[in-house]
Amino acid sequence: MGFGLPGPMPSALPQRSWSVAADFHWGSTAVIQSDANEALIVDAETRELRLTLQRALTERIAVQLSAPYRYVGAGSLDGFIDDWHDAFGLPEGARPDLPEDRLRLAYERDHLVLLDEAQTYEGLGDAALDLGYQLHRDAKAALSVWLSLELPTSGEELFGNDGVDVSLITAGERRWGERWSFFGQAGVTHLSSETPLDAAQSNVVWSGLAGVGFRALPSLELKVQLDAHTAVFESTGLDYLGEAVVLTVGGALRLASGWRVDLAVSEDIAVESAPDVVFLIGLRKEATGF
Repeated sequence: MGFGLPGPMPSALPQRSWSVAADFHWGSTAVIQSDANEALIVDAETRELRLTLQRALTERIAVQLSAPYRYVGAGSLDGFIDDWHDAFGLPEGARPDLPEDRLRLAYERDHLVLLDEAQTYEGLGDAALDLGYQLHRDAKAALSVWLSLELPTSGEELFGNDGVDVSLITAGERRWGERWSFFGQAGVTHLSSETPLDAAQSNVVWSGLAGVGFRALPSLELKVQLDAHTAVFESTGLDYLGEAVVLTVGGALRLASGWRVDLAVSEDIAVESAPDVVFLIGLRKEATGF
C-alpha cells in the first residue's frame, strides 16, 4: 500500500462535466514465508475506502484526483474466509498455522528485525493526481493515455513512501457485438527512492490488466479481470514481495438514477503473492452541474 502502482483507469473519458466514484475494498491476508535471508508474517485484515473525483477539461482531456482512507487490523473475516476456501476447494495457505482474527506484521532480513507490529493502523493514504488524454473514441472502442502522480500526503508509515511515484498508463476497451466487451491496461511506474521497509527497491515496476465483459441484461454486465505486476523489491526470494497475479470476478449494475454499482471478489491465483481474498463494492456517476 505504500507504493503508487496504478489502479484501473478509464479508457473512455467522461463526456459530461464531472464524474464521482467511491470504492470500498475489504481484504484478508494470511502469509508466512521465509528463506535463508528473510522471514515474513502478514496476518491482517485490510479495508480501503477510495474517493475519486474526475473532471472533463475538454472533449479529449480530463483530470482525476483520488484519495484512500485505510485500515489495517485484526478484523473479523478469518472464519468466513476459511469457509469460503472450503466451499470452493481453494488452498488454505498459512491460515491453519495462524490464530483467528489476530493482527501480526513482521519482517526480518539478514537477521535484522525491520518490522514487528501488532497494533492497528488507520488513516489517509497517499493521494493520486491523474491527467488523461482521449486518443480514440467511437461507439465500439475507446483508447486513452494517463499520466499519474502519487503524492506524499500520508502520515502513516505503511500507507505512503514519502516520495512521488510517477506512472504512464494506456487503457483501452472494445465492444464485440451486442453483448461482449474486451478491455485492458498496461502501465509502467517509476518509484521514488523512499521505502516503507529497508529493502532493495526496484526503480521501475510494470503492471497490467486484461478482462472480458458479458452484458447479461441491458443494465447488468458480468466481468472477469486478471491483474499482474512485476516485483517492487529486487533482492527478495519471498513471493509476497515479488510479482503478483490476481483474478477478479464480478459485475456492474446500472441503475435508473444514473449510478453504477460494481460488485466483485478477487483471489490471488499466484498463491500468496497478494491478499487471499478481497471483496469490492463501488459506486460511480457522471453528472452535469455537480
